[in-house]
Amino acid sequence: MDDAYFGAPRPKTDGRGTTKAKVAIALSTDDKGHPLYARMKMIEAVSTKEIKKTAEEYIKKGSTISSDGHSSYRKLKENYIHKYQNFYESNNDEFLKWLHVIIGNAKTYIMGTYHGLDDKFLQTYLDEFCYRFNRRFKPKQLFGRLLNACAFGTHYVVPEPSA
Repeated sequence: MDDAYFGAPRPKTDGRGTTKAKVAIALSTDDKGHPLYARMKMIEAVSTKEIKKTAEEYIKKGSTISSDGHSSYRKLKENYIHKYQNFYESNNDEFLKWLHVIIGNAKTYIMGTYHGLDDKFLQTYLDEFCYRFNRRFKPKQLFGRLLNACAFGTHYVVPEPSA
């Protein structure tokens, strides 16, 4: 699990104090450490409360969570097996490698396809990225599943025509 910032650079901001959109990312891996499924969620702040809330929503209690050493992840040890390393002090290039690849791919996808976008649409595009990523080994099912999601999804309600 990690966090990332999406959006164009904004004046006088940098690092965790940025005004860019903040996103929590959870990635499940197989026994060999290869990525299986990803989830991304926009959060208000990279805080203990938001990280814990996201973990509870996306990750089964008792699971092992790997993260960097930021303090906002430390409370995860209450419901999860929490392993962390200080990313900048660690010489382990493999630690969170796939998670960072996924974050880079998502940023490239959004900038390359949509050339940037407003924060109010970001969650929808993150959902699309994860939807495609999570079904990457089942390309023949993609269209049918997408059609089903459009037909029966509850995210968007079509207003009734006025009489």
